[in-house]
Amino acid sequence: MMRRFALALCVSALLFGCGNDDRHGAAPTPTPTPVIGNEQVPFDLDVALELGRLCLQSYQMLTDFEDGVPFTLPAPYTLQMQYLTPEHYPGESGTQPIPIAFVATSGDAIYVVFRGTKTISEWISDATFSQEPFAPVGGSAKTETGFTAIYDSIDGPIIDEVETLAASGSYSQLYITGHSLGASLATLAAPDLARSTRFAAPILYNFASPRTGNPDFAVAVDALPSSWRIANTNDEVPKLPPAFAVVFDGDKPQFFFYEHIDSEFAITFGTPIHSLDDLETDHAMCNYYATLCNQSDDPTTCKAMAGGADGCMPS
Repeated sequence: MMRRFALALCVSALLFGCGNDDRHGAAPTPTPTPVIGNEQVPFDLDVALELGRLCLQSYQMLTDFEDGVPFTLPAPYTLQMQYLTPEHYPGESGTQPIPIAFVATSGDAIYVVFRGTKTISEWISDATFSQEPFAPVGGSAKTETGFTAIYDSIDGPIIDEVETLAASGSYSQLYITGHSLGASLATLAAPDLARSTRFAAPILYNFASPRTGNPDFAVAVDALPSSWRIANTNDEVPKLPPAFAVVFDGDKPQFFFYEHIDSEFAITFGTPIHSLDDLETDHAMCNYYATLCNQSDDPTTCKAMAGGADGCMPS
């Protein structure tokens, strides 16, 4: 059983500072601030809002599953497939497989959407932050063990579905998105789908993502022409795992380095946290979506477009 010095570092992070990088250490700003890095394609607010609504639907998918209600998507989307995994997030009860992702289509686009967790504090408490090689990228790329195990449980069927849809000749663009731990799954999927399907340039927008892998993995994702990471400056989850993690296996320390993908789009809402109890508001997908809506030409209509998915209502 692995014991974690990394957890002590995380507690420090939640009380400010451990694992911060310069991008999160900056003073909060009232409007989104793009940090372009190696990006070739500018940040697109309309795309971010569309994918944000689909992230809310991914949580609705779980609620419908728990309530025994068939999951459907609102127009103009067609649900092509949803994916269940036996690899639960920490804090999720039960032993049966649960929904973790779906593939949808609209117009000439395919959307791959990964669900996050509603129990983020349990993940922080239980995470080990160890890494393992990420085979789809190869080389020295390594990714967080827990994220990788969940992704490995569904990657093959998702790749097959995307490639089957692509073979129909009806689709020219692939979008990948997720929130929270689902954002890390989306980050894993982006280079994998780029290498395994005919969509060599998928568009990745993720929300509130933890760091997912080591610097070599980040380089592989940064090579995509459009990959954006939307992060609330008051949200502690994007500051984890710490950039440097020490994991003990027995008495033997193992050292792991984590690095975010390069392109952050910073937004600010909520307040700096003082305990785990404050975490949920600053991390909630509904609040991410509403904050982005406030940057649109019609925030009220934008917020109403969430359609109440996952209980996200205009405010």
